[in-house]
Amino acid sequence: MASKIPREKCTTTRESSDLAPGWTDRGVGQFLLSILLWAWVGLWGALLSLIGLILFIPFNPWTDPRRKVMEFISRLWGQGIMFVLPGIELRLIGRENLSACSGPFVICSNHQSVADITVLLTLLPPFKFIAKPALFWLPPLGLQLRITGYIRAAGGEPGAAERVLSQAESWLRRGLHILVFPEGTRSRDGGILRFRQGAFAIAQRAGVPVLPVAITGTRKIIPKGSFLYTFVGHAHVEILPPVVVDEDPKAVASRVRGLLQEAVTRSEQKLGIRSGQ
Repeated sequence: MASKIPREKCTTTRESSDLAPGWTDRGVGQFLLSILLWAWVGLWGALLSLIGLILFIPFNPWTDPRRKVMEFISRLWGQGIMFVLPGIELRLIGRENLSACSGPFVICSNHQSVADITVLLTLLPPFKFIAKPALFWLPPLGLQLRITGYIRAAGGEPGAAERVLSQAESWLRRGLHILVFPEGTRSRDGGILRFRQGAFAIAQRAGVPVLPVAITGTRKIIPKGSFLYTFVGHAHVEILPPVVVDEDPKAVASRVRGLLQEAVTRSEQKLGIRSGQ
C-alpha cells in the first residue's frame, strides 16, 4: 500500500516536471542552486539550533525526559529542507507496518545519501538515531544532536560499544524508536553493504522488534562524495513488516539485509533506476 504525503505538512508528493531539467540537472544552474541549498541547510539549521538552545532551558531532560520539543525542532529541520526541493517526489509505502508494532522498535535502514536522514525525519514517526562521532562536533548540527539526545556511535574508545547499547536501550524503554544505518556508511551504487550487528543486538537486548526500512532514489538526489544536488527525482521509502530478533543477531542482520536489497531492487526497477549507476 502506497501513501502520498500532503504538501501542507512539507512532505508533498511532487511531480518531477515541476522544475525544468535543463536548468536544474546540468551546468551552472545546478551548481548555483546547490550552493543556495547548502546555505539554506546551514542557516535553517543554525536558526533552529538557536531556538532549540533557548527552549532547552524550560524543556530540559527533567521537564521533558523524552525530548519531545527538541525532536520536533529536528523534524522541522528535515521538513524545511525537503520543502525547498519541490522537484523531488516523496512517497511512503507500507505505512500499515508501523501499526504492527505495539511499542518501540529499532529502525534499520539502508543508506544511500546524506539526504536519507532529512527524508526519514520528514516521513517517519519521531526517533533517536545513532550518528557518527564527528557530526557531534559540526556546528550547528552537533549542538542539536546533543540537546535532542541522539546517540554518538562507538568511536573505538574503551567501553564505547556498551555505552551505545545502554543509551539506545534507555530510549527504547522510554517508548522511543531508534534509527540505525547498519551499513555504517553510504552506498555508491545502490547495493546494500554488509550489515553490522549492533542494531540487532540492541533490539535483542531491549526485547523489541527491528523495523526494516528501504530507501530508494536518494543516491540520485545527491550521491556519496558529491556537492551537487539533483533537483528533480524521487525519494521512496518502503516500510517492511517488523522482524523479531529471536536468534543470533548476525543471522537476523543477514536476513534483514536480504529483505532490504529485494525492496530496493524492486523500487529501482519501478523508478527506472539502473543498479550500479
